[in-house]
Amino acid sequence: MKTNYHTHCSHCDGTGNPESIVLAAIEKNFDILGFSSHSPLPGADWTLTFDGVEEYIAEIRELKEKYRDKINILVGMERDFLPSEDRWTFRKWQNLDLDYVIGSVHIIEREGMPQLYSVDGSVSELKTLIDVYFKGDARKLVEAYYDAVALMADRETMDFIGHFDLVKKHNKALGFLDENTTWYKDKVNSVLDIIAEKGQRIEINTGGISRGATDTVYPSRPILEECCRRGIPIVINSDSHHPDHLDFYFPEAKEAARKAGYREHWILTEKGWEPIAL
Repeated sequence: MKTNYHTHCSHCDGTGNPESIVLAAIEKNFDILGFSSHSPLPGADWTLTFDGVEEYIAEIRELKEKYRDKINILVGMERDFLPSEDRWTFRKWQNLDLDYVIGSVHIIEREGMPQLYSVDGSVSELKTLIDVYFKGDARKLVEAYYDAVALMADRETMDFIGHFDLVKKHNKALGFLDENTTWYKDKVNSVLDIIAEKGQRIEINTGGISRGATDTVYPSRPILEECCRRGIPIVINSDSHHPDHLDFYFPEAKEAARKAGYREHWILTEKGWEPIAL
């Protein structure tokens, strides 16, 4: 069965209106396509607008009915976690009847910031984060990122965690992180312990490769092996921002999962989440 639950469109920072993406998915023989536009954030131009959420939901629901004989379409949301915010209650989104929610960390908060800074924004944006707001200490930035992921996994409810090690996205360009250091491995493993304890799923995400930023999937091979060792379920997604990337690198992602020790991945159908063989 061919599925993707991490799909962006013109309602947020993706290219292509939802119907064009549905048609591309049908052409690529997808069985299930889930849309996951970014939840609104104040001052952000890459998310849904606060006034546009209901329009987004309605359009995806209409497409679900229109193409129900050709593909199963689901409507989700990628919810951005900010440690300074109150606990997610989802009351704000409850009446919208979402099929699923992705929990992701993009934003790193520091006192005195004039705007929201994202670890996966531009290279210059990340460099500003490190140089100005972490006083050149990239390790502290990385630790702050994983602290946010750990807090999200511990206190929030979601269907899966998005791009677990997103903080590495611009490492190829800036060279600020050695993933083989003991401190990094210890930090990652401490977060994975929380994810496993809370029964959260994570995704294998090919988006960094499709956008030319990374050479490997999220999470990297050593992290994926640690996930498998802890029995953390996986969902395979492309995090596509363009119709051409809907199934980008899927065979390689499945092979990475097998090499890490996995024999199944999870899919969401109208019956709920269930495992299927890789």
